[in-house]
Amino acid sequence: MESKHLIYLATVLDKGSITAAADYLNVAQPTMTRAMATLEMQVGAELFTRSRFGVRSTTVGESLAREGRVIQQLLKNAEERASFYKYGITKELRIAAGPLLCTSLAPTILDQFAVSFPDIALTVTCLNPASALEGLQNDEFDIVLAPLNPDQTINSVHRELIVPDHLGIFCSQSHPIALAANQDKAFEDFRNVEWLGLGMASPYEKQAYDMLRSLGIKATQTKIIFKNDAVMLIKMLRTGRYLATLPRFPISVMEEANELVELPVPTNRLANRDLYLWCKTEMKDQEIFQTLLNITQNVCAGHQSSQLT
Repeated sequence: MESKHLIYLATVLDKGSITAAADYLNVAQPTMTRAMATLEMQVGAELFTRSRFGVRSTTVGESLAREGRVIQQLLKNAEERASFYKYGITKELRIAAGPLLCTSLAPTILDQFAVSFPDIALTVTCLNPASALEGLQNDEFDIVLAPLNPDQTINSVHRELIVPDHLGIFCSQSHPIALAANQDKAFEDFRNVEWLGLGMASPYEKQAYDMLRSLGIKATQTKIIFKNDAVMLIKMLRTGRYLATLPRFPISVMEEANELVELPVPTNRLANRDLYLWCKTEMKDQEIFQTLLNITQNVCAGHQSSQLT
C-alpha cells in the first residue's frame, strides 16, 4: 500500500470527487482513478460510493482517509521545518488561538513573548477553538489559547485559567433593541431580528444555542456565518442591523468593538466561556510555557484593571 494513495483517498473524500481531487493535487484523472482501484483491491472493500452529488465515504474509506490526512500533515510539517532551517531558524513554537483572541489579545502577548525569546520563531494559526484543541492533541500545535467547553473531551493536555468569562449577546449602540426604553420587553423580540455567527457545528456553538434556548429564543435568523474571521463580524455588528452571541472578555478589549453593547441577560442564564492557556502535559513546567503563561495572565489582568477604573 502506497502512502500517496492514502493521500489521494483523503483528498477525494475532502473534495467530493475524483476530478476535483485530481485537479487539486495536479494529478491526471486516470492516474487518480487507477490509484483508487488499486487501493480498493488491496483493502478488499469499497472505499466510497458515487452519486450525482459526489462521493460518500464508507467506514473503511474514512478510516484510511484519516491515515492519509495524518501523512499529509506530517509532510506539511516537514516542509515547514525545512523552510525554517533554510532561513536559519532552528527553534519554532506553534501557537493557535481563536479569531476573536487573535484580533484582540494575541498581538500584545506575542510581541512581549518574542522579546523574551528572540531565538524562537513563532508560527501562529487563527482557528476555531475546537479545531485548535484537537490540533494540540494531534501535535499540530504546542500551545493553544482557547476557552473550555464542557462537552469536549480533551486528553493528555494541561490547562491554566487566564480569565473567567461568559457569553453575552452583543449589538451596536444604534441597534433598535439597544435603543429600546424597556429592554426586558425588547428581549421578547430577539427571535425576530437578524443574527451573525462566528463558526458553526462545534461544541462552542452548541453552548451558545443552548443559552439562547434557555432564554426562550428557540430559532434565530442567522444571516451570515464567519469562519475564523472576527474582523468582518465586528464591522457588520457595528452597522446596527445584527445581534451576535460572543464571549465578553475578548470583545471588551477590542478597540474595533467600542461601539458595541452587551444586552442585559439574567445572570443565571449566562453560559461560562472561561479562557485558558493549554499545552501538552509534558510541556507545562518548561520555561517557554511558564513565560507565555505569565505574559498572558499579566496582559489580561491589565485589561481587567483598566475596565474597573
